[in-house]
Amino acid sequence: MINEESLIKLKQITSEYIKKAYMLDDFVNRSKNSMRWAGIGILMVLDASFTSIGLNYFNTVIPAVLRFKENFYDTNKITNFNDLVNYDIEKLKVIWKNERSWNVAKNISRILSKIDGKNDRERLRKWAFLNDLDKFKKEDLSKVKGVGIITYQYLRIMGGIDTLMPDKIVIKVINELFKYANINVEQDKNIINYIKKIEEIFKSINVEPVKITWMSWLIDSEARKILSGKYNDILNLI
Repeated sequence: MINEESLIKLKQITSEYIKKAYMLDDFVNRSKNSMRWAGIGILMVLDASFTSIGLNYFNTVIPAVLRFKENFYDTNKITNFNDLVNYDIEKLKVIWKNERSWNVAKNISRILSKIDGKNDRERLRKWAFLNDLDKFKKEDLSKVKGVGIITYQYLRIMGGIDTLMPDKIVIKVINELFKYANINVEQDKNIINYIKKIEEIFKSINVEPVKITWMSWLIDSEARKILSGKYNDILNLI
């Protein structure tokens, strides 16, 4: 049981972190409305697939998705999940060499393409709202080689769900907040239970888990420098 004093401290320190997070509300709102990458489903899936191998998001993943958009989406070569499923991986490697990422993207696209919807954004949202943490190990997408709980949660976030993506950056920031507030939550071997506990704590102080996720990525000074620099003219897209 966490006492009231600790929750007050957590609310205070979290509010201070939130103030430092560059363009936080914009990223949170775009995620909730599934309007990352202008709502283009295939770009959101690529974002998650490229992010899954752990390279720097702002310096590596975003430029790769932008290259794909310019070379394949804008030229109408690949505009939806079905197109990507049937496209030759060797031709795709011109913008991202990692074959594992392409296999992840193709397999995610294959599963999402079977969901009814007028477009890929709608399919992603429908999938996200039909699935929760407890379904992670039971549904098809979790069986894709290369899709772990982090990628699963990131896709749910881009599908409009208020949830937590437990990558190392987010967990590090949460540990900092909890240390300040004298809150001790052991990192449960069952990651699903751990995420649920964390989400419950932040909801108890009226802070959305998705906001904690984005806040953790955006408080970094390097992220601010990159976003306000070379990506300044496409901030409404990413």
